Amino acid sequence: MIRWKPAFTEAFDHSFKGLILIGFAALILYLWQTGDMLLYIAPDLVPYVVAASVVLLALAGSQFRLAARSLREKVVVCDCGHDHEHDHGAAGHRQGGTRLLLKKSGIYGLFLLPLLLGAALPNTAFAGALAVNKGMNMGAVPVDDGKADLELVELEGNVDSGLKELFRTQPYNLDYAKLGMLLYQQDLIEMKDQWFIEKLEAINRFVDNFQGKTIQITGFVYRDKQLPGGQLIVGRMAMTHCIADIAPYGMIVETPSADDYANDTWITVTGTIGKTQAGGRDIMKIVATDIEAAEPSAVPYVYPDINFASKL
Repeated sequence: MIRWKPAFTEAFDHSFKGLILIGFAALILYLWQTGDMLLYIAPDLVPYVVAASVVLLALAGSQFRLAARSLREKVVVCDCGHDHEHDHGAAGHRQGGTRLLLKKSGIYGLFLLPLLLGAALPNTAFAGALAVNKGMNMGAVPVDDGKADLELVELEGNVDSGLKELFRTQPYNLDYAKLGMLLYQQDLIEMKDQWFIEKLEAINRFVDNFQGKTIQITGFVYRDKQLPGGQLIVGRMAMTHCIADIAPYGMIVETPSADDYANDTWITVTGTIGKTQAGGRDIMKIVATDIEAAEPSAVPYVYPDINFASKL
């Protein structure tokens, strides 16, 4: 005789799935509320991830509705096809149930593990340790500004013609030339979070123009084995989209007290721009006039801005 009972197992499956979805949504909202989400994704992606948490909550609600519905219905205790009147059939049913349990445990574990790790592990930013594996980016290769087929950079307003001549460049380099002209006119070039990478590239592309200019940068200390004594690198980690594509960018700092600063400590360096060589090309360096201890930035990463030229 076939026996019937409420589908408690099916209700548990739906409820457990709902709890997992709620867990991921809660983790996302917690990271958003605390600001730690910026340790994992770029600011432009934050609204999309927060919206995804709302979708996860909606999906969790549907799972709980399915769980409630399954409790109101009755299903066959077992439809495995075994003859439960014999011992060997009961044993086969038990084995099938064990395999099903192991299978579900493995599937749930794939979702529970990252959720538990995300909740338990501290949210920390990468620094110099990653630069050891990826190498430090010092800025773009300077453009060979020969006089053939060059264009004058035009800025809005009255710009000194001598300055335009100083930043003559090839068409594909106009955006960095415009930024370089603005930096050139500043008494102190501050390497803040906004346009950090773009400023680094602009200065390196026109490094000869910036000799002797005053600059200030805050970042973590990193040392390359190829650096001579009396030099260190002050760097920042850059993120394009998410934590998978972070890369270190930095500037060489020349100071007699270079050995006094431990790797990964944060410092603020003020100095004048000079020129050195790395990898057979000219790049900028900072001849330090003042170095002070600094607190890590509240937002540890800098982010490239592909539309920076339209905001100049």
